[in-house]
Amino acid sequence: MSRTLQLPCHNEAVWPIITNALCNKQWTPTNLIKAIDEIRTATYKNVKEMPTDKRFSGLLKFLGEPCHATGNPNQFWGEYNFNNQFIDSYIGGWFLGHTVPYIVNLILELQDTFPEEIPLLSYNPDVAEQSLSLSKKQAASLLACSFFCSFASQCAFKLGLNFDGIYFSLNKSIKNNQNTAKLCMIMNYFERCRTGQCHQDEPIIIKRLYGMKYLNKNNWCFSEAKLSNFTVNETGSINDAGAEALHVDFANKWIGGGVLRRGAVQEEIMFSIAPELLTTIIVCDVMGDREAIVISGAECFNLHTGYSRSFQFMGNCVGSPECRVAIDATRFTGIQRKQYTDDYILRELNKAYVGFNHGYPTAGAAVATGNWGCGAFGGHIQLKSMLQWMSASECGRPVIYYTFGDENCQGMADVTKLLLEKEVTVYQLANAIFDFCNQIEPRDKPEKDLYIHLKDSFYD
Repeated sequence: MSRTLQLPCHNEAVWPIITNALCNKQWTPTNLIKAIDEIRTATYKNVKEMPTDKRFSGLLKFLGEPCHATGNPNQFWGEYNFNNQFIDSYIGGWFLGHTVPYIVNLILELQDTFPEEIPLLSYNPDVAEQSLSLSKKQAASLLACSFFCSFASQCAFKLGLNFDGIYFSLNKSIKNNQNTAKLCMIMNYFERCRTGQCHQDEPIIIKRLYGMKYLNKNNWCFSEAKLSNFTVNETGSINDAGAEALHVDFANKWIGGGVLRRGAVQEEIMFSIAPELLTTIIVCDVMGDREAIVISGAECFNLHTGYSRSFQFMGNCVGSPECRVAIDATRFTGIQRKQYTDDYILRELNKAYVGFNHGYPTAGAAVATGNWGCGAFGGHIQLKSMLQWMSASECGRPVIYYTFGDENCQGMADVTKLLLEKEVTVYQLANAIFDFCNQIEPRDKPEKDLYIHLKDSFYD
């Protein structure tokens, strides 16, 4: 029998504490922090930490001094007035006076918003597809619970469903803190929802896919599929591909990665600018090697700039709902040569194949991707780009590849153009890659030599 999510309203011992902390409040920074702390203390087990005033000192500084909400609400989310990632008293007052009561009501209305239990999407190799549909209000309600830290420590698969990790990180510094940007984005998301400035009729659909068909080495080395079109973009990002493409989330096996902590790389940025994606953290457990998670209907609410510690909120974004797929690459840090062995190549090929082998957002839609599993995970761009191309081609999808300006992508446009001109098939590329891997010597630098090998293999 599948597990279901325990909402705060299902916990008879804690629900009265939550409602008492939220009702009849004149919201000031101090009152908000007090309510979050009361709820968090009631829902967590064995909370032994610093006093409340120090625990949330960064959040208190972030929100500023108590003030009254006046003026035009559009200034909050449209012509915003953020100064070096600090919110001024005007915006803090508007958020406390208007947005926070909206968040509170989302929690108090949980029982009406969720008349039925929410199934958790867990690992199940006997089922090819598990699905969950959430309305916009249901998604906002789940994130409201995270905002007030009202998910109990064992309500789903793991700890870390609440936003307290974001709040605590503000204690060291607000300026130049990537979580300051995340909190601005969460505030902007809730205000947009409150004012109805989102695609209200578009549900958030989460699909957990399991690859019932495993493609072994012979399947790849005898595939007759032709390589699909491959476009290299040296500027821009996956988010620029539009609603027509399938956007690849370079996922952690625990979807969302470090977005609720200090993480701010590709996956965490994607989840911050489109906060509805955070619902997957609540309902999905760790992915297996033959699984992928597809999320459709989540829209981008926030503009950003920067990466990691330079990540900043840059204002409001109005766009169409998009379809994204979360696939987790193998971590090769310290064991980078292992990615050239058959087992690991097949693992990555099948992971990408599961992620691309479906009809979302439409059959044959382009895959918008980039340096999946590279960077901190130690994957090599030349190999990873070709593996993704093979999997996409096997699924009949073209590839739009964003290099993010990485110098290791040098030569990609030339080699993909050559392979397309020669009408190379998946099996020809697979055999060339396996042949290359079998020839690697201890002193070779395979991360820089694969494209050279492919040019030598297919150039007349």
